[in-house]
Order: sequence, then structure tokens, then C-alpha cells
Amino acid sequence: MPLTRSPRRTRALAVASVLSCLVPLATAVATAAPATAVGAKSSTATSTSGNLLTDPDAESVAICSTTGEDGMTVPGWTITKGEPNMVCYGAPGGYPTSSTPGPTGRGTAFFNGGATGDSSLSQTADVSAAATAIDGGGVTFNLSGWLGGYASQNDRVGMVATFQGANGAALGSTQIAPVTNTDRHNTTELLKRSSTGTLPVGTRSIKVDLNFTWTAGSTTDGYADNLSLTLSTPLPTPQLTAPPVSVPGYDHVFLVYMENQDYSGIVGNTSQAPYINSLLSQGTSLTQSYATTHPSDPNYVALAGGGLYGLTGNSVSTTTIDAPHLGNSTEAAGKTWKEYLDGANGNCDTGSHGYYAPDDAPFYYFKDMKTDAGYCAAHMQPLTQMATDLQSTATTPNFAWFAADDCNDMEACGVTAGDNWLQQTLPTILNSPAWTTQRSLLIVTWDEGATKAFGPNYPNQVPTLLLGSQNSVKQGYQSDGRVDQYGLLRTIDTALGLAPLTNNDRYAAAVNDAWQ
Repeated sequence: MPLTRSPRRTRALAVASVLSCLVPLATAVATAAPATAVGAKSSTATSTSGNLLTDPDAESVAICSTTGEDGMTVPGWTITKGEPNMVCYGAPGGYPTSSTPGPTGRGTAFFNGGATGDSSLSQTADVSAAATAIDGGGVTFNLSGWLGGYASQNDRVGMVATFQGANGAALGSTQIAPVTNTDRHNTTELLKRSSTGTLPVGTRSIKVDLNFTWTAGSTTDGYADNLSLTLSTPLPTPQLTAPPVSVPGYDHVFLVYMENQDYSGIVGNTSQAPYINSLLSQGTSLTQSYATTHPSDPNYVALAGGGLYGLTGNSVSTTTIDAPHLGNSTEAAGKTWKEYLDGANGNCDTGSHGYYAPDDAPFYYFKDMKTDAGYCAAHMQPLTQMATDLQSTATTPNFAWFAADDCNDMEACGVTAGDNWLQQTLPTILNSPAWTTQRSLLIVTWDEGATKAFGPNYPNQVPTLLLGSQNSVKQGYQSDGRVDQYGLLRTIDTALGLAPLTNNDRYAAAVNDAWQ
């Protein structure tokens, strides 16, 4: 199905095209005066803490987006709604550039609302170290940020800070209203806004939410940068850390991508997918699993490489990514890996024939596979070889990506064809010595939703099912923790003891509640 874009999105092309997330530092200075939030107390006290927000300026992004259409990990923040992202200054299509009115020292990227409608980010600052001063009264706060949007479009973003007691109960809040298109005089820019006041006695943490609102177009063009939360009392400067992870270790991880189905099109669809639905009672279903973007291949590369590296289409024959991938990190850990492709004519089959295509598994996008025929032949093999390899634990790879062809993955021949293929293929894994005598994890997921489109009607929510040997995964369980393809990558990293590839998997939220 062709990729579609909303006709309501009409951008003028940016002056400079972006080929990477590296752009010159900004020199423009905003002329808008700060605004104090309604209801907040004014204060001229000097803030003596550092900035209590981690990654407040979108600079810890693995690879900033040049389209605004790809989801990603937002280090230091929790995605609570939609798929907000970080966009490169100077990205084509009218995004802010290094000379757009906005913050000085703006770096290379800014926060953006993403491509699935309204979205939100959240993080909580621990201020308990200043409890004595806070409870004495008179400790003030300053919440600020540069907020803006695109031209006359009224997509926007606002900030809310909630002051919480030791038990997490809200003691009060303050907000910074969004900068509207009227505020911006219908031009693309970011304006400084702030809120000051006195902390409620008993405050032990401050939860900050960044809320993006969609009004038109395929992307949610509320922009934010250089965010800050400071207090008028000393506090330790927070350090950027990865979210907690509780994934157990495994000897083997098996992964298969099916294609182009929404969560609601598979889970509960017992007429077309009876086998998949029968597996739900044997494993954990991720009810809040999301793909990264459209079309297919960038989603494959996201999980295999920890980023898109500028990939926006299906172009395996013409695109080479010079970056490490999941196979490399598996080898670096002293483990083995292979990708097995349904319908391949021998090892390292890079041609297309019938329903077979070399991008049905993603590793041929990467330089070492393209330039080293021997390496490619050792790792890119026909699916029939998997049955042979699985006859012994010694020949079973620690990581295996196995792929259906374009009929059997549901893209060309529908849901039932894919369900039948899984019913024929998965028993090879589930009956193997690696499964019956060792700890093995099986991940069945989908590359993207059914419709290749962006905007609030297309959340890109996909089915994902985890099965574990040795009773290692909860059976009949529905996980409601949000996870995306980078979260699945971090889950695999942890399961196999691998080093992260990029900040996308380093700081992603893994699957933490599926394990026995």
C-alpha cells in the first residue's frame, strides 16, 4: 500500500537540507518577553540549584529526525502518549533552522510532537535532598522553556509542573500555556515562556509534563527546546540514567517480524488468525506496542541497528548503512547469530524473485554484509537451514532473526496466510533442544500498522507476543507497559547480555513485567 500524507500539511521547503543530525549552533535570539503562568507567585529570588531536568534540550537523541515522522527514544523522559520525537534544526519541510527565532545555544535538535496526533512526555525531578529548606517555606521555583510551532498552523505544546509530596500526592501545580499561532504572528519560531512561584511545603518531587496538541497535518508541530526547572536552594544536578530493566538472561532469542497489521486486526481475530490467538494463553501479549514509522524497512532497521540512519523508504539495493548492528553486538559478546529468510535461493541471496526479497530481514542494509561476501553467506541463509541448525544446541544461534516471505508475512496474501505460516514454522523452534533444554525467548511482532499513513488516526500500534521456555514468561498475561522497537531491542540486549548500539536502545523502556 502506498505511503500517504495528509493534504492539510503544506510546508514550504526549508532553506537548508539536513543530511544528518549535525547542524550549526544557532545564533538567533528570541525577542518575545517571558510570561508568568497564571496563578503563580512572582519571585525575584536567585535560583541556586542547577537545572533539575535531564536532557532538557533534546541533545541526547541517538539520531535526530529529518522528517518528524519517526518515533524514537527520548532519553531522560517517559513517553506517556503518542510518539513524540526530536527533530534536527534545519530539517526539510519548514522546520526551524539555526536562524529561526528561538533560543541561543540551541544545539542540533528540538522536541517535536511526532506523527501520531497528540503526544506527551514526562519526567520527575527528586527534590527530597532539599526537604528541610522546602519545609521551612520560601523556596521558589522557576520553570521555563522555549515553545513554538509551524507557520499559521496551531499545533502547540505546553508544560505542567506538579508538586508532589513524599507519597506522590499532588500538593499543587503550575503551568506554562502553549505558544499559539497567534502568539507567533503565524510564523515559525520559538518564544521564551516561564512560570515562577513558591514551592508548597512538603514537596519532595516535581513531575514535569510536556504536552503536544495536534490540530492539522500529518505531524504534530509543537516545538520545545532549552527547558529548565530550577529552585532557589542547592540540589544535586541529576544525571541521565537508563530506565530500570528487569529482563532475565537467555541462551537464545528468536525474533520474527510479520507485516502490516494493527493490534486490533490480529488480537481477538480468531477467524483469520486462530493459531496466533491460541498462543496468547501460552505467553505475554504487549498491548501497548508501537512501530517506529512507515514504510516497512525503517522499522526493521530500527530494531536491527538502534536507529534509522536517514532511511525513509524500502531501498535495500541502493542503501548501505555504515554502522554496527545487532549481529555485531551479539558477536562482541562472544555469541552467535543468523538471519533465516523464507524462499531464499542459497546463502546471501540478494536478488528478488517470487515473494522473496532480501529486505525481509534487515541485515543486508549494513556495510559489513554488503561488502564481505563470506560474512554475508555465513549469516544470511535460507529458512530451511534453521531446521537443520536447531537440531543441536551447539549449532543453534544465540540470536536468530527468521523471516517469512512477502506472502507468508501477511503483506501480500493476508492474515490467514501468515497465521498458517507461523503454525508451520514455530514448532521447529518450540520442539528444538534449545527450547526444551535451555532458556529461549521467542518474539513475534509486526513491522507497522495496516495503513501507511501519519496523523491522529494512525497510532501505528502493532501486536507483539512473547513466549519463553522453562516457564520464563508469564502465560496468558497482557502487559500494558508502553514499548516500541527500541524497547524490544533493549529487551534483547539485556536478555543476551549485549552492549547497546545507540542511545535509542540504551535509554529505551524495556519489557519489564512479562517475566516469571
